[in-house]
Amino acid sequence: MYKAKNVDTDKALEYINDSRRYQQQAETLAITSAQKYYEGIRKGLDIAEEIFTCSNCESKTGTYQDGALDVIYELAKELDVESQDIRNSGDSVEGMSAALADRIRDAFEITDNE
Repeated sequence: MYKAKNVDTDKALEYINDSRRYQQQAETLAITSAQKYYEGIRKGLDIAEEIFTCSNCESKTGTYQDGALDVIYELAKELDVESQDIRNSGDSVEGMSAALADRIRDAFEITDNE
């Protein structure tokens, strides 16, 4: 086995200790990075869970369709046009709006060319 005879042991020991410090810092950085990564995942999962369990997350003000139904009702009421069957049809907002527009045209005898 080879054994060095002219080795500066102080420099060698200093290099070994520097290497230990570097490895400790690299280990600490890797652990901290992993902890932050998984902390972010946990926070994301908590947010996703709150969507399904939060009592304040559901709007009490109604949906887009509810608002459209209110507009159809108020507009038809002002124009004295029947709209109950349109609102109860279960059609899309676009379909109900088109049906109301047709009914208004018929009630006021408006043609597309006018």
